[in-house]
Amino acid sequence: MRVVVEPWRVFLTGGTGLLGSHIAQHLREDGHEVVALHRPGSDTSFLRGLGCTLSEGDLGDDPDRLASRIEGCLWAVHAAARVYGGSSWSEVEEVNVGGTRNTLEASARAGVSHVVHISSVAVYGQAAGPLDGTTPLDGTVGPDHLYGRSKRLAETAAAEFHESGRVEVTVVRPSVVYGERDRLFGPNLARLLRLPVVPVMGPGDNTVPVVYAGNVAAGVVGALDGRGSGDVFNLAVDHPLTQRGLLEGLARGLGRSPTLVSLPAVFVRMGGRLADGAGLIVPGMRRMSGGRAANLVLGENPYPSQRARDCLGWRPPVRHETALLRTGQWLLHQEAT
Repeated sequence: MRVVVEPWRVFLTGGTGLLGSHIAQHLREDGHEVVALHRPGSDTSFLRGLGCTLSEGDLGDDPDRLASRIEGCLWAVHAAARVYGGSSWSEVEEVNVGGTRNTLEASARAGVSHVVHISSVAVYGQAAGPLDGTTPLDGTVGPDHLYGRSKRLAETAAAEFHESGRVEVTVVRPSVVYGERDRLFGPNLARLLRLPVVPVMGPGDNTVPVVYAGNVAAGVVGALDGRGSGDVFNLAVDHPLTQRGLLEGLARGLGRSPTLVSLPAVFVRMGGRLADGAGLIVPGMRRMSGGRAANLVLGENPYPSQRARDCLGWRPPVRHETALLRTGQWLLHQEAT
């Protein structure tokens, strides 16, 4: 049950994306006004249906021009980012680092009280868990991990703005996000689940670093009032989810029932190392090596999120059984239209 609060006017970047659309939905359901920045030509139909105020522009716009779009907003959420897709470092840096600095600069000029910056657990690099907002960012981020590198630099910018007193900033770090309007992780997994036999990496009882977008949105909105100002929080464990539970849950939503066959963990790790040695990459994830993928699917979720529960009052409202069913049904609907 949500607490009813005075309506806010919130500026949002990335509203046409997976997480941004869920943040917009959560804010609108709570009665808040959302001013959503969107690029020319982007699909704004979902945001329009929510009743958001649409503002056409770009993260690279002149800060004064961008600030004019933010005027009158009490809070801001910066959710826009370039993730994967074969982009060069200059392209990723321009959006994830330059776009973050520009958004923070414009927010400061517009008099925004508080910004929530959406980062990622990718900033931890190859450090061993458990990892949370108190963990020093000294783990190696490989040169091929463009997203993780850019998100670290974006967090540096956020800290600079906060520490200078120009605008208060809270940073949140989701893990792998899925949900309705997912065009990356969910569709790739759905293609796998259409096979008659689907491999499970190891026994499949390990908890995976996967979180539902609607639950992350609840955490982001909970951070807007500034309770976590200047701090960093994982939003990476909404409810425990095993690898096998992820596969079975999404398959159910897709109306599929493939046979799940466990592959011994030793062979999975060996395959990852062989793929790396051959210069191969994970299909659909052009910047993810086989070794990194093997570690991701075999290990336990190393990103505890208790601090978000304690400090932000994060209470993820949707269980994975429901979220995976919704996601699978949404993917089916997209295929049919």
